[in-house]
Amino acid sequence: MKYSHYLVLLCLLFSTYCYSQHYQIEDKYRGDPFFRKIDMNKLEKDCTYPENYRQLSESEQEKIDKLCPIRKFNLKFDLKKLYKFIYKEPVIIYNGQNFQLTLSMSENYNIESDGTIYEGDIFLSIVKDNIVKDKIYLANNYINLSDFAAAYQHYFITSEGEINTLYLIEVEEGISPMFWKHYKIDNQKMKFVLQDMLVNVKNGVRYQIIYPNQFNVISNKPVKKIDSQELKLCEDEYDKEEYYSCYVDVYNHYNSRLKQKINLLNKNNNTIKKSYLKLQQKMASSCLELPPPVSGNRGETDPYLSKVMFCLIQNYKQEITNIEKQLAH
Repeated sequence: MKYSHYLVLLCLLFSTYCYSQHYQIEDKYRGDPFFRKIDMNKLEKDCTYPENYRQLSESEQEKIDKLCPIRKFNLKFDLKKLYKFIYKEPVIIYNGQNFQLTLSMSENYNIESDGTIYEGDIFLSIVKDNIVKDKIYLANNYINLSDFAAAYQHYFITSEGEINTLYLIEVEEGISPMFWKHYKIDNQKMKFVLQDMLVNVKNGVRYQIIYPNQFNVISNKPVKKIDSQELKLCEDEYDKEEYYSCYVDVYNHYNSRLKQKINLLNKNNNTIKKSYLKLQQKMASSCLELPPPVSGNRGETDPYLSKVMFCLIQNYKQEITNIEKQLAH
């Protein structure tokens, strides 16, 4: 027992060491600390225009604009200045004993007449011996989506080696937070390890994913009961490349049924109790092995959510069938 106790302590110590390194990075590269922790509900509320916004006076509009902390003039960190530092070649922002952190940008960008650079993807890389070991998409100060919509991605790098990114969409009605990611740097494996993310699908539903085994549906609406006809219709039309709101109802339906079956099985079986939480985490762990989206573009997040939910629903259905067989004996 003593040996196993020491082994656990050693594993915990080693795991802590992998992530416990101080990263001294100049403020001009670090990003905006606002993005370290995000309250999507509050951001959505503060950054959505009232219906009469266009009819208000300029001073009244300014008051409303100041309520939204993610408007460019409210942020402390200016991405436009960052482009001037890195657009010619990658810049080392942290030079450690074993590796460097560098900022670089894509070759596809635009320059306005006043020299302002925009529409360039910014990347953060782990470099060792001049070889890029890992790279993540970090920021962009302007992404043209249409005549009426644009997107941005902002970031912040902490001194503990945690990276947070937020993808935003701006339309006539205001600015919406769409996709938040949280990484940690593993300085042993030379990897950016994705810890958790929040995906906003704009219909009152958000998805919280905590790696390696938590998938949570967050909704400001009551759970809708779906009848058998609606259930069949949605399942028959399931498309792994698209995302539809009815998937949430299907997911909630089978999730609820699984809980009911587990409770019934545990009531009938006094010897071995089945844990819904452990079972759900095991299923989520396998489904979350799917590669996560790189950016918050709906063209990436929709297929990902659809595939993960399809995987979970299939697992729930199979487990429900297994439990029903056990109950029949």
